[in-house]
Amino acid sequence: MVPAFDPAAPSSAGPAAPSSPGLADPEVDLLPDVPISGPADDLFARAPVARRLVELALATPVAQPRVVALVGQGGAGKSSLLRLVASLLADRAEVAVVHLDAAAVPGAAALWTALAEQLTALFAAAGAVDMSDAVRDRVAGYGSVVSGLAKIAGVKVDVGDALRRTPEQVRAELIEMTQEVGKRVVVVLDHLDRLPTAELRPALELLRRCAEIPYLAVVLAFDRQAVARRLNEAGADPAALARAIEVELALPPVERTLLARLVAGGAARVLARLGRELDPVIELFDPDGGVLVGLLSTARDGKRAYNAIAAAAPLLPTGPALGPALVELVLRLMVPELDGPDFDPRAGDRARRQAALTARMADHPRAVAIAAALRVVFEAA
Repeated sequence: MVPAFDPAAPSSAGPAAPSSPGLADPEVDLLPDVPISGPADDLFARAPVARRLVELALATPVAQPRVVALVGQGGAGKSSLLRLVASLLADRAEVAVVHLDAAAVPGAAALWTALAEQLTALFAAAGAVDMSDAVRDRVAGYGSVVSGLAKIAGVKVDVGDALRRTPEQVRAELIEMTQEVGKRVVVVLDHLDRLPTAELRPALELLRRCAEIPYLAVVLAFDRQAVARRLNEAGADPAALARAIEVELALPPVERTLLARLVAGGAARVLARLGRELDPVIELFDPDGGVLVGLLSTARDGKRAYNAIAAAAPLLPTGPALGPALVELVLRLMVPELDGPDFDPRAGDRARRQAALTARMADHPRAVAIAAALRVVFEAA
């Protein structure tokens, strides 16, 4: 679980422990790069997007199957948003939820098997189907999907050997069960883009199959540009993605104010523990034009920048040199392409080096921010 992190709040560690000999900052806080556990950890105000995804998944008519996709670049927070979606769905008694992670299976066939088994387990746990004890035990072994499920009522269907049937037979069985149950079942699918390239085409076929099962909705998240590029490289039909997904919702960029608050608030806590002032570098974190914030664009960027500052803070210079040192630290982290002999602000011929690096990054998506950061670093050297 990722704890709620308010960078401006007092440390949750309680009273400061006595300093250990040789340790400059033994109470350093670091942010893990893992999805949030629920609404309490929503640092970037993503709840409205999650609510909209839920509305799309549950839109009437309830019997109509649909596939809803959340698209965004890597590190944008798609998995966290799916956690918010799952949390909202869990509060609705009229909905049953199934969770799938494509990163945990080797390919589309295993993904389809996992879906069929989890749906069968869902209906069995709710008493909607008859199963032998042996098969029930086997299904129960698939974990937490059996616990905490929404109560589903319906006629009993004999699916004792469903797990041994062909995909087409299982699909037909699932269609019958969902029609008899008559309630919306939402499959939350993460990391479609982590499947091997050769598995993307059959995975899209899986989504197409899901779009034919009444009462079934799939809410998934993936990096659309990455998937489209890999499909193209594999020679797949470029329209396959559009055919498999009914509606897409783009994940909006993180608000710069929230991103600045994460990094600046965390840096303030670190510097306060070290007895340093943030005032000399506060403008670097300004959401409207701050050099440091301009280098960041995603939630992952913010966490990485804060962690880098927290890790290096005891080793950074004090006084006026602190600001340029912070900029150089984050610049090297976020733009590793700069590494090389020219990126040495303390060597001679600084003007030429700065110009060469700026020209090299001219086509970078963050070219303007990189140029501003290079100017700060080289002019302070």
